[in-house]
Amino acid sequence: MACKIFIDESGEAGIAKVRNEKSGGASPYFVLAAAVMPSAAAVHAASVLKEVNEVFLPKKWSHATDLNHSQTVFWAKSATKVNLRFFAVISNKSTLGDYAELIEKSPDKFYNKCAVYLLERVGKYLSAKRLAHEVPEIIFEQRNHDYDAMRRYIGKIKDNPMNENAKFLRVFNPFAIVSRAKDEDPLLKYADIAAHSVYQCVNKTHTNYGIPEPRYLEELSKRFGADEKGTILGSGIKCIHALDDLKLDTEIKSKLLGMKARPMVPNKTA
Repeated sequence: MACKIFIDESGEAGIAKVRNEKSGGASPYFVLAAAVMPSAAAVHAASVLKEVNEVFLPKKWSHATDLNHSQTVFWAKSATKVNLRFFAVISNKSTLGDYAELIEKSPDKFYNKCAVYLLERVGKYLSAKRLAHEVPEIIFEQRNHDYDAMRRYIGKIKDNPMNENAKFLRVFNPFAIVSRAKDEDPLLKYADIAAHSVYQCVNKTHTNYGIPEPRYLEELSKRFGADEKGTILGSGIKCIHALDDLKLDTEIKSKLLGMKARPMVPNKTA
């Protein structure tokens, strides 16, 4: 069974200058997320999205950040009607340490590393589900990024896997990866809500009074990747490099540890 993989981010990939209370810069956290669905489910996904768009009229929106809180909750609830799984990688840039220097604080190289981590999780899921016999279609949201360099990087790791997780990249053809704008492929909005839901668990601004919002992730959680026990962390959500590195508020950490999804059942679709 062929699959479609939509990938989008929340936060900025820049790591050279990260904003804090005293100065501006890129976001302290970065999230890259995927929405994985059988190709046959894309028709239903489009239908659900159409219904959501009609409810929100006359509002025009491309990203979850365009929506208010109630609209975002509604969209998250609606997204779970589709036969799909969400996956996400989240990084607290303050913990990158020597790696940031190693890549010369390149946002493209950082983004590519996160993409590899994300695809490893997706590849493991597809392999366990016996959904890897047909090469999946991978669609990134178009951004200012060197996708050719990313394809070469993923291909290099695929051909020379240095660890067990990297072996799951074998299910992909990196050179078939495409990038599109949301108006070209609106189903990217499913990846967008996944990235947004994880990012809001760490997002602290003056606008939200420094209070993270886990509600969106709670709504989506049943559709996140999970192990046989339904545990999301480590399967559907990868923390770089450990949960404690995210330096989460106690309440958010507790919620993440307790979140459960529909258990992963081999040989069955999402």
